[in-house]
Amino acid sequence: MKKKSMLMMILCLLLVLFLVIIYVVSNNSENKNNTSDTKTINLTDLTYKVNGDYNSIKVYTEEDYSTFYSDYKNGNLPDVYITEFVFDGVGIYKDYDLDDYISSGNNYEPKIVKINAININTTGDIIFTGEITGATILVNTNNIDNDINLILNNASINTDSKKVPAIYVYNKDTTYTLHKVTIKTLENTKNYITGGKFKKVSLIPSDELESFTDKYSGDNLTNYNTYTSYYGVYTKDEIDNILFARETADSEGLMEGDPYYFYKGSGAISSDIDLYFEGLGYLEVTSNKKEGIESKGNIEFTSGTGDYVIYALDDCINTTTSSNNNSNVHNNLTINVNSMKAIVLDSADEGDAIDSNGELIINGGDIIALSHPGQDSGIDSDKGIYINGGTIISTGDMYDSVSDTSKQKFIVLSFNERVDADTLITLLDSNDNVVFAYKTDRTYTNLIYSSSSLTDGTYYLYKDGSITGESDNGLYLSGTYTKGTMLGYSNAGNMFGGMNGNSNRPEMPNGEIPDDSNRPEMPNGEMSDNSNRPEIPNGEAPSDSNRPEMPNGDVPNNFNMEGMNNTNMSATNKEFTISSISNIFSGIGTYTE
Repeated sequence: MKKKSMLMMILCLLLVLFLVIIYVVSNNSENKNNTSDTKTINLTDLTYKVNGDYNSIKVYTEEDYSTFYSDYKNGNLPDVYITEFVFDGVGIYKDYDLDDYISSGNNYEPKIVKINAININTTGDIIFTGEITGATILVNTNNIDNDINLILNNASINTDSKKVPAIYVYNKDTTYTLHKVTIKTLENTKNYITGGKFKKVSLIPSDELESFTDKYSGDNLTNYNTYTSYYGVYTKDEIDNILFARETADSEGLMEGDPYYFYKGSGAISSDIDLYFEGLGYLEVTSNKKEGIESKGNIEFTSGTGDYVIYALDDCINTTTSSNNNSNVHNNLTINVNSMKAIVLDSADEGDAIDSNGELIINGGDIIALSHPGQDSGIDSDKGIYINGGTIISTGDMYDSVSDTSKQKFIVLSFNERVDADTLITLLDSNDNVVFAYKTDRTYTNLIYSSSSLTDGTYYLYKDGSITGESDNGLYLSGTYTKGTMLGYSNAGNMFGGMNGNSNRPEMPNGEIPDDSNRPEMPNGEMSDNSNRPEIPNGEAPSDSNRPEMPNGDVPNNFNMEGMNNTNMSATNKEFTISSISNIFSGIGTYTE
């Protein structure tokens, strides 16, 4: 009896062990790409370690494409692998350019963009160290449910190309939130990211061309009918299999060469989904084509640490509207850092320094935001700007309203005339202490300043003069100031009538406000040579005579137009009184008794 019982017990244990083995094997198979081991990639020699053990990185050349595609279809791609091309889930990414196509007489053959792509096909901690040029990092986040941490440990990634982002986090579903993707910088490290952008890749179904003719009119329709083979890149079924986020164009916003469906990555760091930034180190991002950091989801700098510098040829940081033109869905930008400098290069055609098509929430950090000198803002938002902490200075020619429900006081200074580059503007308190002094390398009309040191009281504003002390990119928060010309203002309070966001931008002929995400790309807008990291730009803005005309032919004057809101344009008020969260002063010029 005892022997039978013992045998039964052994059989039960063996059965349990067998089931456990089956479960583990099955679970490992199902979660092949959801492992949490720490992986380290040395970019300099392309070595690859998992938990201290070296692994070889499989390389797929262009000639190996059939092998690669077979491994992709069968789910046999490694956790980390290298391709000599960018794969979008259907084919190899090509450089589509309608201008080239037309100028070549409809005989232009799109070229494969040749670049080493380090593909991340797993989750967990991936540490990057070393330097690489001529490469991009592609992160596949489709159908996974564990977090991905891209950890930068003295890493330098330079695409050496304007045609590909340096880091692209991709997902066909822009609302995918089953995991977080975070870019982290390690303490005491310096990290550099330099990259370009994907062009808008045409996705009009080549097997359904005729059904799209109603989306175009005028020259667009002519080009559509003439160059149908340019538009017909993929079939309808192939479009559904693309791994990147697909966007749908607004029919009214289609420009020459714009496809109705497309995918794009507009920044040196681009993401189709929410993107998070953390860490104690330094991260410098340089765009050599368009934007610095962009996401079709939310962007959050959340830890209150880290130092960031972003140079761009368009918006330095940008969140775009998601859900395929669902106007009710917007993505927010939240900033809480140690420091951040967002600087639009003077060689750009346009660009806001910090731009959110949802809400822009600033909770902390020393932040300098310099827009392109023209019709752009230092800080810009469609759904409201909220300053809750930090020391912020922003310059531009447009003012997007900062909410008076912000938790920290702010001051807006709107000048009668454009402030010249390298002009010192200084705000003193009633005891002649420096609150801030600032001079920058570009012209501007509007300046926003916010700090916890800005308290209720009376302040005085000066132009020129001189200051001694320490500065951060031209910003002095203390020092000894020798007074220059006293400035006054003509109007205090919200001269913009309480308008929010981009409602202050010039209206389009149909009365609509232009959407930053649908701005037409400029034909050039490229830097001549970005092989060396750019210094902070020192160019000046174009003259007022070159500003874009308004629909009625007038030149916009950035809210300083004579007679606006019955404003007295004589700067006869010298006392800048701060008594609330929102403090707006316009018509600023030389003080007159």
